[in-house]
Amino acid sequence: MDNNIKKELNQIEIPQELRERVLLGVEQARSNLEPNKDNKSWSFGKKITMFSGVAVLFCGLFIGSAFVSPTMKALASKIPYLNLIFHSKWVGDEILEELKRKGYKVGSTGVGYTPKKTVSVFLDMKDREFKKAKPDVEKIVRHILKSRGYDAYSIRVSKFEPKKDYVPSEKEKNEMTVLNQEVTKKLNQLHYKFDNVQTDPTEHTIFINIGASKDYYNSVKEDVEKVALEMVSANHYKGYKINVTNVTVEVRKADKGSQITGPLAEGLMSKKEFKVTGVGFKSKPLTFMIQTSVQSTDPKSKELGKKLDQMIVEFLNSKEISPILKNDPYEIIIKSKDNKKIN
Repeated sequence: MDNNIKKELNQIEIPQELRERVLLGVEQARSNLEPNKDNKSWSFGKKITMFSGVAVLFCGLFIGSAFVSPTMKALASKIPYLNLIFHSKWVGDEILEELKRKGYKVGSTGVGYTPKKTVSVFLDMKDREFKKAKPDVEKIVRHILKSRGYDAYSIRVSKFEPKKDYVPSEKEKNEMTVLNQEVTKKLNQLHYKFDNVQTDPTEHTIFINIGASKDYYNSVKEDVEKVALEMVSANHYKGYKINVTNVTVEVRKADKGSQITGPLAEGLMSKKEFKVTGVGFKSKPLTFMIQTSVQSTDPKSKELGKKLDQMIVEFLNSKEISPILKNDPYEIIIKSKDNKKIN
């Protein structure tokens, strides 16, 4: 953001309601880091959001508020679209906060992209309250989407149905306790490397995780299964299966692709004109992959590919994103519905 825009922003008189939202935004600034499997990840989730100074926070209010003034709209036109997304709240969070501010009991909100792009709101209300609230909630969500320029979504307002955890019977609890203890005791006696034994009497399965190398897991898997089955038999239980796994958890710092792809996905997939159906990346080499719904034979496919490419390059080269990339090379691949490169 250049200095002239910052000066204009700092001179704006903000309504009290928006001022309160600025303060709320400072306290709620956070990041959501997604694990990356096999250096490739398709991401439609939240983004890294870092706020620094009131002038930058205003950027989020341009499209993050349902009450945008004409002056703010004029200033927002000077800031690239994807950068506005980067500085704004995730749309699901904004919807949730606005509905709660209006007094609605919301179980959850979500944004889905398959089989079609849908914003979902689940209200934690009784039938009569729900039927009364639904039209107004739809109106509020529609207004928020319109304020952001998001026209690709349908809206679904449903009743929130919390999942009830299964409560095992006393007999099942006893079975779980006995088998967990006996199998664990025997494996320890035989000095096997494992980190978890869990019995599920409803599935008649004992899960045992070998928290060691793949070679070690392969060398002991059959023996561990045999030992566990012997303990099942010794305690007079029947019909159990043994599931020996080798799951290890590796905590990784979020890579550059995962920090950038969230706002990129939200921005490109939320507007019909972009015809984007998927946004992803792979880390080595850093490549951003954009899937569209346009056929390569469409005369306008190349024009669309070029437009999207220019938008993404502008975003990646901006002051907000370039410190993340640190001058590392990257590639952008934009594909048609029939999987042809169009940029």
